[in-house]
Amino acid sequence: MENIIIPSVSSIPLSSPAWLFVFFLVFTFFVHILFVNLTLGGTILLLISKYISKVFASETHNEISEQIGYLNTFNISLTITTGVAPLLFVQTMYENYFYTSSILLSWKWILVLLAIIFAYYFYYLYKFKPWYLKYSGGKGIVFIIFAAILFLYVALILVTNTALSMQPELWTKIYSKQISVFSAKTVIPRFFHFVLAAIAFSGLFLMVYSKLRKNFSEKLKNAMYDFGKKAFFYTTIANIIVGIWFLFSNEKNIYMLLMGKSTTGTLFFVISIVLTLLSLYYIYKNKENITNLSIVVLGIIGSMTIVRRVVENGYFSKYFSLSELKASPNWTIFTIFVLLFVALLFVIYYSLAKIKKEIRQEQH
Repeated sequence: MENIIIPSVSSIPLSSPAWLFVFFLVFTFFVHILFVNLTLGGTILLLISKYISKVFASETHNEISEQIGYLNTFNISLTITTGVAPLLFVQTMYENYFYTSSILLSWKWILVLLAIIFAYYFYYLYKFKPWYLKYSGGKGIVFIIFAAILFLYVALILVTNTALSMQPELWTKIYSKQISVFSAKTVIPRFFHFVLAAIAFSGLFLMVYSKLRKNFSEKLKNAMYDFGKKAFFYTTIANIIVGIWFLFSNEKNIYMLLMGKSTTGTLFFVISIVLTLLSLYYIYKNKENITNLSIVVLGIIGSMTIVRRVVENGYFSKYFSLSELKASPNWTIFTIFVLLFVALLFVIYYSLAKIKKEIRQEQH
């Protein structure tokens, strides 16, 4: 520990108590990760659906891919919008850790912003199919391939930055180029765990969406539902295996937080396992009620968000405690934040309600 160099904490105090920052970090991250899953998982499912349509000459799966492409332009916007708050909370509470890991990633971190911008534009090129794309056989699928690569790159770098920020013991070796920035043992399993979870959630979303679109033909609705159902079921099973790998890639004192050492960590870890098995049981027995299944999956994501927080706190607790951060509550600033955040949630709700209304109008 004495050889680990960690930058000093900023002298500027927090504008609210640390526990309040933690609460909003967890809550805003939960909201953000829903749209992240739809964006990344939806992009991968779009490519799979398009591949099926080409190989098996299935016009139905081609329509499924078109629907995902249409929806994901909205999802990307919401992913970016909802991602600002949790990022700011992390930068405020863990600035000396987060900024150091970002600097070690150097140009790889800077490229994240460009990757998101270009992936967004690629989606719009696919959605509107300008110029010759309207008449091309591929119908612009190459742009989704580019977008998928860019989104996977963003996911990898964000996962790597998170892992590095929690492990200052790697910084010196990375800086002196003795090891790679991807050397943290949790990076690869964490990345695959993240990607598979995104695909599973997007599969569930397709199941829900197929039920909402009453104007779809029965063939299209059934195909979309079945496609989403299989995506959810098989990637969830795969993710259980990857999840075990991810769990034990952490240090023993960390994964033991989820096995009795931490009451909160153990409780929500067990809840997430039980709900995951319950969702698989519903699917396997063909007893899925789409509303109940959605609630169960949201419960899984909420539980895993809290588990994630417990694990992160376990890593950081080796070097500092949030209670050490100085706070000089400025309730005016806090009130403004809460009002703006509530406004954001209202805008998201209003947007989704308007989309749902437009869908219903199409059905009459």
